Amino acid sequence: MNEFYNSFTREKTDIQYNPTLWTQRLPADELLPFHVDLTKNKSEHYRNKVVNCLTTLEYGDSEYSGSIDVFCPENVKSDAPIVVYIHGGWWQWFSKEQFSFLAEPFNNQGMAVYMPGYRMAPDWENEKPMESILKQMQYAIALVLKKALEKKASAVYLVGHSAGGQLVSMLHKTDWGKFNVDPEAQKKLKAIFSLAGLFDIRPLVDSFVNDEINMSIDSAAAVSPQMLPTSIFGQHCPLHLILPEFDTPEFFRQTKEYQNKLLKEGGYCYLHVAKNRDHLDIIEKLPEENDELITYLLNHMK
Repeated sequence: MNEFYNSFTREKTDIQYNPTLWTQRLPADELLPFHVDLTKNKSEHYRNKVVNCLTTLEYGDSEYSGSIDVFCPENVKSDAPIVVYIHGGWWQWFSKEQFSFLAEPFNNQGMAVYMPGYRMAPDWENEKPMESILKQMQYAIALVLKKALEKKASAVYLVGHSAGGQLVSMLHKTDWGKFNVDPEAQKKLKAIFSLAGLFDIRPLVDSFVNDEINMSIDSAAAVSPQMLPTSIFGQHCPLHLILPEFDTPEFFRQTKEYQNKLLKEGGYCYLHVAKNRDHLDIIEKLPEENDELITYLLNHMK
């Protein structure tokens, strides 16, 4: 077992890794229900708006199979850049459908949006649910990269929020040759954006997050970008770490330490603090006109 020392008590760990306790815009017990209702309603509205331009791709095999929602309205060309969005929810809540509304600001810029779904951690019938989710996402992105080459898309960008931020950071380290993605298709992946992500999952083993997942320290280490060397591929693909101003001290510590690690390893890693944003409204406000964060993302997708 990997040795790991956490100076926090279980109570303090729960506080440090529960971002809903750190925002001031709503009482903590109201914030998550508000977020759920807001994102659900916005997503239902957008799905209805583009219903004739919404298709589904199947990916993976056996237990690693899943589906990807593809948003490609009429203004999006067949060879348009592709944005892949991976949702959060502590690897055990929500679904891709909950966040369909996030396709709109990218669609409006003429970009296709692919949203893969994944099986929730408590639903895996094995002892390594976190590694299984990662492998599922690797199969999904491998398919997207192959599609990008087939369509002659100019670029693929990965965007992940919270748990999705951890996942895209692990995808940044993936050897795509192991997933039968040829070198030309691999070159399509131009940049990765981790929004409010975590990079060392080990502290969560003794926290509320793990009550339903039951991951071990070894499993947590295996999916912790901070614990793993940067791949040759990752050294050439820029990683953007987006940190909400009102996230917790532990999110700040982890993000800064991970950037330092990647820079020392010769990678391209940028840290951007999203001003006046918390862990949830960092994505809630993305579709707003002239939003500072969507502007940042789009500027680094060109």
